[in-house]
Amino acid sequence: MAQPAIKSGIREDVWIPTVCYMCFNGCALLAHRVNGVVVKVEGNPDSPHSNGKCCAKGNAAVMGLYNPNRITTPLKRTNPEKGLGVDPQFIPISWEEALSVTAARLKEIRDRDPRRLLFTSFDISTGPFGEAFAGAFGTHNVTSGPAGYFCGNGVHPITWMNHGTFYAEPDVDHCKYLILIGSQTGAAVHINPLGMGPRMAESRLKGMKLVVVDPMCSHMASKANDWIPIRPGTDGAFALGMLDVLLNELGIYDAPFIKQHTNGAYLVGPDGKYVRHPETGKPLVWDTAINTPLEFDDPKVIDPAIGGRFEVEGVQAAPGFQLLKEHVRAYPPERVEEITTIPAATIRRIAGEYGEAASIGSKIVIDGVELPYRPAHVDWGRGPSSHKHAMANGVAIQLLNTVIGAVDVPGGHLGISGSGPDWEPYVGPDGLLAPSKDICVFWQPYPPRKAKKPELYEVPELFPLAVYSRSMLPENLLHPERYGLDYPIEAMIQSRNNLMMQAAAPELMAKVFSRIPFTVSFANAVESTTELADIVFPDTHFLERLDPFANPIRRSMLANCEHWYWMVRQPVSDPPPGVRHWVSVLYDLAERIGILPEYHRMINRLLKLKEPYQLDPERTGYSYEDLMDRWCRSRLGPDYSLEHHMDTGVYKEPKDVRHVYQRSFLKCRIPLYHEFFIKAGEDVRRVTAEMGIKDWETEDYEALPNWRPCPAYEEKGAHNLFLINYKVPYHAQSYTYDNVWLDDLTQGYPDARSVLINTDTAGRMGIADGDDVVIESTNGYRSRAIARVVETIHPEVAAIMGTQGHWVKGQPMARGKGVHWNAMLVYDTKRIDKVSAALDACVKVKVEKISP
Repeated sequence: MAQPAIKSGIREDVWIPTVCYMCFNGCALLAHRVNGVVVKVEGNPDSPHSNGKCCAKGNAAVMGLYNPNRITTPLKRTNPEKGLGVDPQFIPISWEEALSVTAARLKEIRDRDPRRLLFTSFDISTGPFGEAFAGAFGTHNVTSGPAGYFCGNGVHPITWMNHGTFYAEPDVDHCKYLILIGSQTGAAVHINPLGMGPRMAESRLKGMKLVVVDPMCSHMASKANDWIPIRPGTDGAFALGMLDVLLNELGIYDAPFIKQHTNGAYLVGPDGKYVRHPETGKPLVWDTAINTPLEFDDPKVIDPAIGGRFEVEGVQAAPGFQLLKEHVRAYPPERVEEITTIPAATIRRIAGEYGEAASIGSKIVIDGVELPYRPAHVDWGRGPSSHKHAMANGVAIQLLNTVIGAVDVPGGHLGISGSGPDWEPYVGPDGLLAPSKDICVFWQPYPPRKAKKPELYEVPELFPLAVYSRSMLPENLLHPERYGLDYPIEAMIQSRNNLMMQAAAPELMAKVFSRIPFTVSFANAVESTTELADIVFPDTHFLERLDPFANPIRRSMLANCEHWYWMVRQPVSDPPPGVRHWVSVLYDLAERIGILPEYHRMINRLLKLKEPYQLDPERTGYSYEDLMDRWCRSRLGPDYSLEHHMDTGVYKEPKDVRHVYQRSFLKCRIPLYHEFFIKAGEDVRRVTAEMGIKDWETEDYEALPNWRPCPAYEEKGAHNLFLINYKVPYHAQSYTYDNVWLDDLTQGYPDARSVLINTDTAGRMGIADGDDVVIESTNGYRSRAIARVVETIHPEVAAIMGTQGHWVKGQPMARGKGVHWNAMLVYDTKRIDKVSAALDACVKVKVEKISP
């Protein structure tokens, strides 16, 4: 399958719409091409995604096309030794040799046991083609890589449970009071920043109050009314303290919402489980109008109780909301102050302002429809998620939205794609929300999966509520026998992720991935994971790619927008001779291995291709353009060809108010009391006991969340500062650090090579601004830095810029600059949340001045 070329006869001075891929956000671009050379990239004003804006990463993307270190021919490893920084001694080989060697090795493995292939990619736009290849091959060992170690582990399960979608964002257009906890929503370092940023700024100008809870004064904190510094890893305690004030001190909550849209009225027995109807098994509620228990969905229910205690068939029972009120009494502001360092008076003030701003009982008319209006809510991100108890943190924070009714209503927290033109969440077991199967791409937290003996290397079978369990992969590559895996991984295909830079403890990761006998990498340049490869295929730069749906519907889309929209990433420059889109290479490999019919069937299934656009399993010779054209026509309609999509750059479809503010139109409820957590925990305990696993923690499988300290809290002595990292607007993960323009920006940023330390803390340590220092982690990793003494960071915290410290020769701009934060982390399964699979990023360090 050949790489698609630029249209013949194209004008030599032209602006071409495309989509950025310098980071996760995929902003809409216009690329200026003159005499065959791309000379400029800027924002596309015709796309609703990014408001015609473009960040520095998009502007600098053009330099990637002309990177002198680009790979332009297949490479073969000649050095059998693999390890961190070990020269692979690559030599160029022909495409025929690369394809033949790769296909022969993969075919031999597949004939013996297809499970022995590990497929890893974070290519969001064309991910289904990779998944289809793995499915056709016969392996379910598919992973996106380290992004799932500590990114959204405590976010995505919660948004799937409450919104039926991958992600949620603030309705800033109608919000009056927004709390960001460990989130940078609205800043140029968060998801969809150029779409959300202007809206956030406009809302602030209109008077929306912004409160940011974060260990350092982040980009958004600098724009806030209140920056509240918090001890890392204590976000859940802060949320529980606010709940105590709201529910028990102020009595502020949305009772009608709790009764109608949550399970807060379901009766719970002494064992923590629902009291159920003896025949139907449905949860019961207590109807105060007739003083009797009824099934929760009985049309005769008039006024279900959410408070009090009742006797049902000799069992003492209480509504879930009553139990929540009692539960959070254990988190009075005075106790929470000791945990978080946030003064009790501040907790009470913020809770009171939040409750008042919620305007419980108010209505608003939008597009002629009257809807509940709750102009206050909380948004959270990676901060609370990158900890040992990530799921509990997320549940606690979500409850702040639930109790005031600020879920998928104007002014509240909105799922980006829970409901759409032909999909919506459905009523799952016990009446709770279950996401539409049309947009599900991960494991789903509800209904929870049945725990069982693991068969996959990420052991998702032991994480029935997690959406992924990426963090378990290194452990099982080292010790597959511990979890009963009776086959080794013998080959890995890797694309558009960096397993070495973005994980933890790179020396250990090098040991892990070096154990795989045969690795194939698709790459633009030799980076730290590519350095471990046996065969390297040169991949296209995103300005050379054709991806008809650059922003999948499940993410990278504004929630409160008048359109659904799909943007096309199209080539604005021909790639160097011999460089091909990685999907076209997979297609050739599938044919050579002998799995093309299965590959076609999997593509039909994963792309949901309709007749007459489905691929014929027995046919060969589909071109890349033909495949993408079928995808376009099947999804967008028979008249919407690939060529038409490329001409327009973006497809728009009007949104209905039901899509944006779905909660009032859904019959399914959202969980306030998480009874299914208890059952999932019992299931996991049973399986791990049967397997003889004695140290598998299940304490967080509880119906109401608690705060528990991260392992770093047990570490005393010289390592007395929590180390966090932070993002800057012109870098994303590790991909951008070798771009010469962005490197120039980094060199001009005063904190780029620094460690930020609080002024008072630095004074006690005898460290002055500009001093050379050494940072040492509890895992023994040491790195030099320059002290930057500031007041805008918590006194128990040090901070460095994220994902620096590259070591590969093929990335000279990035090599040897800055501190590699991930190297400071401890990789240990004891630091993995056994509910969400988050790897704890709570790490202690000591910072010492280097003597002259």
